[in-house]
Amino acid sequence: MIVKVEHSTLFEYDNPIYETATEVRLHPDNNHAAPQRCASFKLMVDPPATIFEYTDFYGNIVNHFNLLQSHKQVKIVATSVVETGIGHSAASENDDIFLIDFTCQSRYVHFDQAIRDFSSRFPANTDSFQLAESICRHINESFIYEPGVTDVHSTSAVVMALGRGVCQDFAHIMLAACRYLGVPARYVSGYLFGGSTPDGRDEATHAWCEVYCGKEKGWIGMDPTHSTLFADDRYIKIGSGRDYDDVPPVRGTYKGNGLETLSVSVKVSSME
Repeated sequence: MIVKVEHSTLFEYDNPIYETATEVRLHPDNNHAAPQRCASFKLMVDPPATIFEYTDFYGNIVNHFNLLQSHKQVKIVATSVVETGIGHSAASENDDIFLIDFTCQSRYVHFDQAIRDFSSRFPANTDSFQLAESICRHINESFIYEPGVTDVHSTSAVVMALGRGVCQDFAHIMLAACRYLGVPARYVSGYLFGGSTPDGRDEATHAWCEVYCGKEKGWIGMDPTHSTLFADDRYIKIGSGRDYDDVPPVRGTYKGNGLETLSVSVKVSSME
């Protein structure tokens, strides 16, 4: 499938700000091991700025820029064309380095008592693929999708207490359970063609998990938000990490006393 992604982010301030430093993680994954290919990517920033690029520790492409002059808004528009595919992400020679990170607690993934109790219902000696699928299915059937009850800083412990949340929250719960039971799992940020919510609407980026099932099977994408459970050619991957904190779409800082308002719009359309 060939899809076009248009992702617009607008920061507005009630008073002028200056010395803005911003990182953008919106470039689709173009790793040869992934079942997708980024045909084109364009990033536009207003006010205009020189945009730089680097690859972070987990292999994600990061664009960054600075705005030194005074301004009251920043608009960031990322436009991508991606050829998606069906399958898993092949294991790489770097996986042995990263696997420790993907079996531990992280900023938003905690091994609290609620996660330990939740994980105890799954047999730890089960094949990693079957174990992850069981966890994914249970989250999908047991947790309620409800926007607004959590935010981007909610930990897995908060979501366990609420029993509800959104895709990012469900991914963190699945990561916590898999990792606590010894199965390496990583957080994936991206998009879902046809809607990132259960009712089919596109809402900013989507989040799911990839579970490491050995060098032969590699990384299998699983999505606890949707009853289909497995990532397919509707999924467009941006990047991955330990949790949301490693792959936020946009992150930055600035000087000034302006109150910030954020607006995001996403459109994912088929080009076929």
